[in-house]
Order: sequence, then C-alpha cells, then structure tokens
Amino acid sequence: MKKYAQVANFNIVFGEDEKPMLDYFDTVIYPAFTSDIKKVSDGNEYLFKNVEISEGVGNKYILTGQFVKKTILEIKSDINEEGELVEKDEKYSAAPYSSFAINLMNHRMIYVPNQKGSPTLANFRSSVKYVISNYIKEKNKDVDEKNKIAYALVNIVGIPSAKTMDDLLKNVEKINKLTLRFYPLNGDLDFSEVFGVITRDMREEVGSKNGEIVFKSPKSINGVKTVIEKAAGTIDPILQVTTKGKSKATLKDYELSEKYELEFNDNSDLEDESSQIINKMSTIDTLNFSNDSHQEIYERNKVKIIPFVKK
Repeated sequence: MKKYAQVANFNIVFGEDEKPMLDYFDTVIYPAFTSDIKKVSDGNEYLFKNVEISEGVGNKYILTGQFVKKTILEIKSDINEEGELVEKDEKYSAAPYSSFAINLMNHRMIYVPNQKGSPTLANFRSSVKYVISNYIKEKNKDVDEKNKIAYALVNIVGIPSAKTMDDLLKNVEKINKLTLRFYPLNGDLDFSEVFGVITRDMREEVGSKNGEIVFKSPKSINGVKTVIEKAAGTIDPILQVTTKGKSKATLKDYELSEKYELEFNDNSDLEDESSQIINKMSTIDTLNFSNDSHQEIYERNKVKIIPFVKK
C-alpha cells in the first residue's frame, strides 16, 4: 500500500526568552497532546489519538500518533443501478486521520495522510496551536503570576525541496511576490541573520516575535528556489505567482514541502503503521539533520522524555 508523506519543522518555543520546546516537554507538550482537547472548526472535530513515545534509529526518542478529523459525510445525490442521477439524504459518521512522527532531538517530523479527506498539515498546525494554547490557559487558571506557564509560539512549517518546487513552478510564468516570514527558532540556525536585516536582537529591540522580508517581482525563479530550499523550514515562505495560463495563485509552505511516496504493509494496524513510519524516518536525510544546539537541548532534557517512553 502506497501513501504520500510530507516533512516539516515542528518548531515551538516558549515565552519572552524563547525557551526550547523540550524545556517544557513534561509540563506542556506531552500532557497537551494526550489531554483530549479538541478543536472544532466548520462542524468538524480535530483531535489527537494514540500519542506515544518510542525509540527510533540511534536511540532517538520519537513522538508518534494519529491526528483525526471527526466529521459527518452528507450524501445528497448518487447514481443508481440504472445509471440515473437520484436524490438522497443520508449522513454517515467518519474519522479520516493522518499519522505523524516527530524526532524529539531535531524536531523534524513526517506527516502521513491515510486517505483522501485526511486532515492536512495546515489542519495539524492550527490544531497544535489550539491544543497547546488551551492547555496552558487551563493550567494557568488560579495560579499566581510567578508560577504561570509561559505562552507558546508554534510554527510548524513544511520543509521545501528543489524537486517539489520544480514541479510546482514549471507552469509559473512569473513570481509576483516572495514573502519570507521569520519566527523564533528552536535550536536551528537563524536564517534571517543571513540577510542581515531581521536578527533576534532587532526583534527584541522593537518588541516583536516575528518579522518578514518581501521581494517584489523577483526575476530569478532558480534563485528563489535556492533561498527557500537552503532555509529548510526555518522560514515560512509564501509565493504569489502568475501561471502560464495567466491565472493568479498563492503557494505556501505545506504545498512546497517535499512529498515522499512510502510503501506500507497491507492491513497494518495503527501501532504497526507507527513503527513503519519510525523506520522510514531514518531513510530521509532531511529528517536526520542536526547541529550542536539540537544535541545540547536534547541531552539536557532527555530526563523529561524518558518517563513517557512506551514500555
């Protein structure tokens, strides 16, 4: 059975001093994912199920689970056995899901929709923000100011690749605008400093956690691809383009991110599928990238992860 996966940077920092995600793993991240908090949007419920921590290749801890979209399918019409279009009024409960696995050492993740209609990476991002924000809000009730949990800045950004961008941009006549949005990073190289314009010091000076650079009508499509690929999910890119058919389009991170075709065993149960995803992570170079800062944060906080590891 073939499924198509995406890769992303699962980036979360906390508070004014932008503390890394793992500093709050045992007090916020894992408890929030397992809290049963649901996000309701457009009549659908979004929730996390079967969240666990396992050991991956190289004894790295991996957070896995399923992200579920609980919905009602309405059927208003169908084709009958005679080939005629007929009206219907039927409703069915459904819960399409996507599986995810997050490497807790470098916070790179793989996201695997199970079927057509499964929740998207954009749905995942908005739901993580909602669940963590509401978990913190609940925990901070009736707590004195000095003991309140810091707020979380959640930026889950697809990691683009040259191949995916080639496929998407082959029918683009011109790029009208390239926006690069910068956000606080969790141990990654701050790519904004490469541009020399939006450093962390500058953000702190003006009291802003985010910043962006806009390039109007960039002429080099290859140059645009190079910049986005080098950033590797540490910036949030938005491309506004005109296609060769003269229509306008906007391309965002989750559309530009690398797509991988993965083979899974037929009739796998959810636990077996999570194990297969963990094994496949080691074969994708993007998911195995790390630096000294990642290692230091991980080693310092492993003690906060170990109590939750699946036995």
